[in-house]
Amino acid sequence: MADPSVTELRMTDTDRVWTFVLLGGGGGALLLVLPWLLDLVSGFPLVPFEAVAEWVAGFDEPWAWAARLVVGGLLGSALAAFAIADEHRILLGDDQLVVVHGSDERILRREQVVGVHRDGKRLVIDGDHGRVLFDETLEAPRDQVREAFLAHAYPWESA
Repeated sequence: MADPSVTELRMTDTDRVWTFVLLGGGGGALLLVLPWLLDLVSGFPLVPFEAVAEWVAGFDEPWAWAARLVVGGLLGSALAAFAIADEHRILLGDDQLVVVHGSDERILRREQVVGVHRDGKRLVIDGDHGRVLFDETLEAPRDQVREAFLAHAYPWESA
């Protein structure tokens, strides 16, 4: 994005790193402690994927502990990459805004937007005649979103 008058609203770089750390680390930790978890829930009648979990936990050699940690980390990191690739981004300019989701881009002209507000983590962009132009989760920081829309003189309706 070469145009300095365009503001990009998306997950922060710090949040992206934490997504990888938490999901990758969580996946590795989950597979690492899988034998202990199976012992803990062995008395319950319905354990999902019990046969697969027991097969994975059956590898009890030292190399298998390391392999479970690595495989879990890779699976968690793949999930993190998918979550980041699936996020919505908004390129906000004075004349238009572009909603980007994956490789899809949707252009909304300034005249189409009659109101913008937050509903929890969701950003809602209203159009005329009660039409909702955008209503999705936006992982950008709340204050950054508000300031960007106000700086580009869009009708911000949230506190």
